[in-house]
Amino acid sequence: IQEANTNIGNISNIIVFVDGDQHANSLQAIYCNLHRKAENVYTHVIVTGRGISGGELIKSNSLLPNCNVPVYDLELQKGKKNILISIIKEISGMLDEIRPDVLIYINDPKNEAIRGVDAAFVAASQMNSTITKIAIPIEHTKHMLWLTDLSIEALKNWNIPNIQIQVITQDRPLSLSRLMQSLSSSIYFGDNVHLTINMDRGANPVTVEYCQTFKWPFGQKNVRYRVIQGGLVAAVAESYYPTTNDDYAIILEDDIEVSPFYYIWAKYTVLKYRYGTDRSFVGRMFGISLYNIRISELNMTGRKPFNAAKVLQDTKYPNQSPYLSQVPCSWGALFFPEIWREFHYYLDARLADVSGPQLQQIVVPESRSIRWSRSWKRYFIELIYLRGYLMLYPNYKNFTSFSTNHAEKGVHFKGKKQTALLLPLMEEDSILEGLPDSHLPNFEDLPTMDLWGTVVPPKEIIQRGRELHSKISRCPPNNLDELSYDSRDLLCVNSQTFVMMEDK
Repeated sequence: IQEANTNIGNISNIIVFVDGDQHANSLQAIYCNLHRKAENVYTHVIVTGRGISGGELIKSNSLLPNCNVPVYDLELQKGKKNILISIIKEISGMLDEIRPDVLIYINDPKNEAIRGVDAAFVAASQMNSTITKIAIPIEHTKHMLWLTDLSIEALKNWNIPNIQIQVITQDRPLSLSRLMQSLSSSIYFGDNVHLTINMDRGANPVTVEYCQTFKWPFGQKNVRYRVIQGGLVAAVAESYYPTTNDDYAIILEDDIEVSPFYYIWAKYTVLKYRYGTDRSFVGRMFGISLYNIRISELNMTGRKPFNAAKVLQDTKYPNQSPYLSQVPCSWGALFFPEIWREFHYYLDARLADVSGPQLQQIVVPESRSIRWSRSWKRYFIELIYLRGYLMLYPNYKNFTSFSTNHAEKGVHFKGKKQTALLLPLMEEDSILEGLPDSHLPNFEDLPTMDLWGTVVPPKEIIQRGRELHSKISRCPPNNLDELSYDSRDLLCVNSQTFVMMEDK
């Protein structure tokens, strides 16, 4: 144990706790992959000795490539009394000796040994320890190999992002039921996920009753019912307002359906880009799409087929690389807090101006969004273009997606069902397998595309926005590297007048 006390300087430690052969089989691929990670991250396995001994586990590990991970055997036998007390004592000592940054184990409250680990963790936390606990339900471990792709910095922030779900609905109870069933069938690996269902005033009695009686076992459920009809712009924009910069929202209209793995994609990408080694580069990233887009909407001549893999052919990027795009996705996406707050202010000011004095004419060049008078995306696209903001998109083969759009009759679809928007959902776990080299690229290695699906350097995207900014606002753009997330500099009409939000 003393040899493992390497938590000095830039050294980090991970402990994986194993109680029995089932735990060992479930966690082996995870701890072996972690052991193979970059230098300065050391993985240790602690085994109780119940069901499988340390020697047996070492022998099993030796059959796998480069899995000579240190194993510590507590040598506790199944019949031994006071397992709980023994585990608390032994694990507390090891936590103090090894001082891990991350502690990984199976989430099983009925298991006495696991309760002992929980108690030791709580005791260490009360002693100002900064250990991050990752407790995984045993049935989900087979879908958790992606966590081994994360940096130690991201793993230490495992429990920091608060990802909430915001559902928008009104009078499509069958569509809503399909969405809710897909959400309930998804994998949340023990995370506490809050769900809010937002009903507009026109919600019919069937929808109201469904929302009230729907059971959500993964966290808190809230139901909101507007007393004044707000419309889709208000429904989406007002569904989410972040309390902190760790609050994220997945916004879903009721004709969306999600893959069982949608939450894994959301958490994986948020941890990778917002909390890992890339976090200093992602200031202009405003969200994560669940939808693997195959239609370009913003051409002035109308919708056109789009295939990111074909766009990336003959570029330096892998064909199936995830990519950054200026297009905001409304067919299943997660949004980041800083830019969503900025959008709130911008949208309020723009709507007040459009319906009132009309002091500003903001037109994104060559974008069909100018015609979308009833869409929140029209105004978000303005802000995105002006700032050079970007959203991450999946790019799996055959347009395999984490969400799909049934495009049923509603505000934006008046006629027959738009089958072109239906995408195949990822039903089998191929998250890592479908990525280039089986991992998410670093942020600076992601291709960037403009509103029309053309690969463009990020600096050019930013410069285009600055040029439009100079035309529509008397306040000059900020320095290239300065991000204030304050849209007031876009709303200067002259030296004395600003387009402002209506007084509340």
